[in-house]
Amino acid sequence: MLDSNDPGAPRAAQPAPLSAERMQALLDYSWDILTLMDREGRLLYNSPAAQRLHGFAPEEFDGRSTFDFIHPDDAPQVGEIFQKCLTHPGLPVRVRYRYARKEGGWIWMEAIGVNMLDNPAISAVVVNSRDISDRVEAEKAIRQSESHFRALFNHMAQGFALCRLLYEDGVADDFIYVEVNQSFTEQTGMVNVVGRKVSEVVPGIREADPDMLVRYERVVRTGVPERFEVYRSALKLWFSISVYRPMPGHFAAIFDVINERKQAEEERFQLERQLSQSQKMDSLGSLAGGVAHDMNNVLGSILMLASAHEAIEPAGSPAQEAFATITKACQRGGDMVRRLLGLARHDLSEVKMLNLNALVREEVLLLERTTLAQVRFSLDLADDLRPIRGDSAALIHALMNLCVNAIDAMPHGGSLTLRTRNAEPGWIELEVLDSGIGMPREVLDKAMDPFFTTKSHGKGTGLGLSMAYNTMKAHRGTLTIQSETGKGTRVLVRLPSCEGEEPEDEAPAPSRPQGEGRSLDVLLVDDDELIRDSIGPVLRAQGHRVVLVGSGEEALDRMKRGASPDVVILDMNMPGLGGRGALPRIRSLQPDVPVLLATGRAGPDALELTRTFTGVTLLTKPINASDLKAYLDTLQAKPDR
Repeated sequence: MLDSNDPGAPRAAQPAPLSAERMQALLDYSWDILTLMDREGRLLYNSPAAQRLHGFAPEEFDGRSTFDFIHPDDAPQVGEIFQKCLTHPGLPVRVRYRYARKEGGWIWMEAIGVNMLDNPAISAVVVNSRDISDRVEAEKAIRQSESHFRALFNHMAQGFALCRLLYEDGVADDFIYVEVNQSFTEQTGMVNVVGRKVSEVVPGIREADPDMLVRYERVVRTGVPERFEVYRSALKLWFSISVYRPMPGHFAAIFDVINERKQAEEERFQLERQLSQSQKMDSLGSLAGGVAHDMNNVLGSILMLASAHEAIEPAGSPAQEAFATITKACQRGGDMVRRLLGLARHDLSEVKMLNLNALVREEVLLLERTTLAQVRFSLDLADDLRPIRGDSAALIHALMNLCVNAIDAMPHGGSLTLRTRNAEPGWIELEVLDSGIGMPREVLDKAMDPFFTTKSHGKGTGLGLSMAYNTMKAHRGTLTIQSETGKGTRVLVRLPSCEGEEPEDEAPAPSRPQGEGRSLDVLLVDDDELIRDSIGPVLRAQGHRVVLVGSGEEALDRMKRGASPDVVILDMNMPGLGGRGALPRIRSLQPDVPVLLATGRAGPDALELTRTFTGVTLLTKPINASDLKAYLDTLQAKPDR
């Protein structure tokens, strides 16, 4: 290591002496203006850069104050700074201002001045100024950009919040709002949130949304954006929230209020659910109708033979009691079959103009007598309720099912409200509201499924709501259910009104010729062998002559070949012509022959035939032998052959 005092050691480079030529080069080629001014602000010297920047020649400054060239709006500020410079010798001062150009316009300058008037060798204020026009324009552009961003930020439709996570023991524990926009405030109703913790702004938010901090912390930790939907019950708003990480430790959340979309989704879900329910009910209804038709024939054959034997066995005998039991069982099965046919119903039996209020009052009057006052009934019926066209029996049955379900949902008592009102033109509404136990979503989704029931075994068939649904559908109306566990149930029925229409005339009662009850020639037309094999022997045992055929076409063929029955028992539902197609042709061959039209349900087709043709009587399946005998006994028979 060399000693610094060693004459052989290297010496530090010494600055070159500042010669007059070098000093002049600095003045001539510097792009900063070097200026000397007196105490009054008059220019004593300007370096050549002044003419390059301003355009004024040195002689144009002779005897003039520099303030003559400063923009009038900036001159007071520059004068104030200049006075400060004069009162603080040796202290640099800084100012920016606009300076005149010779060719017109202004140039932005920034100047640093030092008072060296007390230095005899200088005796001037030394000023170094430079052109900052580009910087000022850039700053202006930044301010405009920030202003535009701020306007966009505050007026964007989405709410925006920039937040910083707070940690405790390395775990995200809270966050602070750093910046929010106007839409955030408008959407949430939360004001003055910047600088505050979310737990202060929304107390209980962590309990209401326990996954909130987990999601935000995950975005901050991984940098992977996330999007999710949340419901803020306090605000009654659904939000779609997009979260990303703009900088370490922070997250930004963009909020969209999606109440309308969620409502549309719910409406679409309800429509899809109704469509699915309708399709399911149509399918199950068709199945139920087919099963009921076949079951009617099975029950009919049993009932016919059992009731016939019941009538001929000695009263009180074991055989008579056994056949009576079989008859009751068949009749009970017939009730179930009629329910299944009701499930399959797509039309109405007897349609006329109705006042729904009257049906509601009738139903409540019945229920008040049977519920032992455990349920309070409340009626809110519109006085001017528009009339409807419908089947009163079907509507009463549906209303009964709705009310009984409501009462069953209130085992410890409660209130049942029935409300009617006029809806938009052409519609009326009926509400059935109970204060019962309600239904969870999984039960509500199945409530109208046939045979689905939450009642204990033997307490319900599960057909009530499904039949009510089909009844309203047959009336071109709708039935919807809203329910929550512990909050009761609301059933809304909507039906088309018929204001201004006149009631239809009642269907004429079928005519029954009176006679002596002698032996008859009976033509039995039914495609089911069980029916033919059961009714045929019973009729013969009653003294009648019976011809059995399996189709309408075969019956017509016999009549064309000369058969002349006293009465025709005609099944409504058969392959081929069926009862509907065969009856007009039978009447064209024999206009006066009485016809018993056998059907499991007196639907519009069957009722229309009774209106169109006299001497047609509906015979409801399953058929009881005594009922059939009573009717046949009234007919005028031909002389015995």
